[in-house]
Amino acid sequence: MKVKSLSITVAALLLVSLIPQSSSAASAPKMKRYTVTMQKAHLPTAPNNGTDDYRCFLLDPNVTEDSIIRTIQFIPQQKNYVHHAIIFRVTDADLAEAITADKNGTGWPCFGGTGLGGMLSTFVSSPWLSSWAPGRGKDVSPAGYGTPFKKGERFVLQVHYNLLAANGGKLVTDRSKIVMEAIPAKGATVKQLHVELFPAPVELACPPGVTGPLCDRKKSLIDLASRTSTTSAFEATGINVLCGQDPFKPTPSLTSQCDKVINSNFNVIAAAPHMHLLGRTLKLILNPGTPSEKTLLSVTNYNFDDQSSTVLKKPVPVKAGDTIRVECTFDPTLRQKIPQLKTLAPRYITWGEGSSDEMCLGVIAATKA
Repeated sequence: MKVKSLSITVAALLLVSLIPQSSSAASAPKMKRYTVTMQKAHLPTAPNNGTDDYRCFLLDPNVTEDSIIRTIQFIPQQKNYVHHAIIFRVTDADLAEAITADKNGTGWPCFGGTGLGGMLSTFVSSPWLSSWAPGRGKDVSPAGYGTPFKKGERFVLQVHYNLLAANGGKLVTDRSKIVMEAIPAKGATVKQLHVELFPAPVELACPPGVTGPLCDRKKSLIDLASRTSTTSAFEATGINVLCGQDPFKPTPSLTSQCDKVINSNFNVIAAAPHMHLLGRTLKLILNPGTPSEKTLLSVTNYNFDDQSSTVLKKPVPVKAGDTIRVECTFDPTLRQKIPQLKTLAPRYITWGEGSSDEMCLGVIAATKA
């Protein structure tokens, strides 16, 4: 099976921030503030009796000059059931398609990535500017770093609404917004940040003594595709392929792991975790099992409500040919204890877009070496 790219809402994804938080952002001259709100209020709905709504919206911040993003912030109007949000940059190649899909502010369903560009999944291929998950505030670039944003470019805002978290089951409309601060690119000397994503498969069987039709992996994947998108089932299989597991008969495990061989040189500035409600620990390890092994991130008590990134004390160089491992652990028995999940039918849990599915995703903010 050939997989062009992966969708990680992320988990994804999550979820987590591409521009790490820091209190050390240097003051920049000519800082400009851009605020843009969703054109129309959206009432979340889930397909096929599901509990998750992924919706993309095209937003125009009206940037009139090539710029460098210093801070960016997603501000949810309905915090209780916004599971996460991701801010993508729309390239010229995809702008016409995005305008058509957006239908003058109504937005479009987008499980996975933006859905733009004709890819199987665009979570990785679409330029990712920032993300929000519970516990996150404003993304502030560390002193000397920033993210480019060209004149006339726009955002695609992907919002994951978790209908399970609605107060009393009652949903109201949402009009969230993005606030960005940037300096002119002309004459700027800051280093440009980019993201590196490290996913691993999730294969969690029903705990001992817990039974039900969806404890069968095949039936669970069919249900996943029905309530999210057919792409989700392909993603669960594709991640297994990329990580060297049998995509059709993977081994269930409470630990998820994947090694990724790096094909470029970069310096790690910050790292962040993303899992869902059953995640317990997450690590990112550089060159595991070698004399040069180094832990980039170690989260020993994962908290979905605090997915903030960690800025490294000093940048860590990574070279082409190095290996970075992501490793996660899970506790599926929490499904019978967490209020949002315990009323749901037992199931075999795989990588998936929904709040009741799971992810194992490490996110690194880096600069070119």
